[in-house]
Amino acid sequence: MQEANEKDKIESRSRERNQVVWVRTQAFAALLLFIVFWTMAVCAYRVGNQRTDAELPGELIVDLNDATQAELNLLPGVGEKLANDILKYRDEIGGFHSVDELMNIRGIKEGRLLSLKKYVTVSGSVTTRPLDRQSR
Repeated sequence: MQEANEKDKIESRSRERNQVVWVRTQAFAALLLFIVFWTMAVCAYRVGNQRTDAELPGELIVDLNDATQAELNLLPGVGEKLANDILKYRDEIGGFHSVDELMNIRGIKEGRLLSLKKYVTVSGSVTTRPLDRQSR
């Protein structure tokens, strides 16, 4: 009788351990599924928010010397950070003289410049900065 009682205890402990392992396995699987679906959602969001030339208004021309951040954000490949960098550079130099000056901004290389050229222009509204006489 005592042997049967101990055997029942061992089987009971074994079942409890199996249940704990099963619960942990389910929790791990749920966490793994969550991570996979979250990653897929983030990737889909990023891909879905990329602008293509076909989505841009047909007559979109942005003047680099008068553009706001919102207008720069409409350009393909230009997000908030790059728009801010363009505005900061424009303020530092007093305005653009040429569209090619965009190459002086970090993040704009030849390929991006080529895709932007059909959407940007430079007006004559450039402010000149006084020379710093001490730097001579």
